[in-house]
Amino acid sequence: MAAFSKMLKTGMVVALLLTGVATGARGQSGGGGGMTGVGGGGRQVLRITGKVVCVNCSLDEVHKAQPNLGRLYQFTHRDGQAVVEVNMVNDSVRWSTLTWPPQLWVRAEDEVFQRLIAEKNLSKEIEITGLLSNSRTLDMFDVAVRG
Repeated sequence: MAAFSKMLKTGMVVALLLTGVATGARGQSGGGGGMTGVGGGGRQVLRITGKVVCVNCSLDEVHKAQPNLGRLYQFTHRDGQAVVEVNMVNDSVRWSTLTWPPQLWVRAEDEVFQRLIAEKNLSKEIEITGLLSNSRTLDMFDVAVRG
């Protein structure tokens, strides 16, 4: 079952990448009628590493309780929210351009978001895989716990 789930996620990523390439090609050929988004024609899959600082709290609460922490982002999903301290993003230009203010909407399967906010994973190093749109919505495909 886990292999099927991984294959399904990989298929979704490939389909989204192909959609982005096709959209970028249409925009470059003049058929798109508009500008391409920040960071070029197609969107790149992001790999975000960091740790979840707290669950169902706000950025303001974390800043007050732990003012020494930096690079904090609030991820809001229909099932809750989490504040994440981001250590590295593979496309830092796109990330820094689109993440101000540092509050993002998250679209993810329930089990993926639950993995992000699971109490047992608090303060562990995680890697989030997803796509970030110009509307500051993060389509989260996977959360891997490293620690």
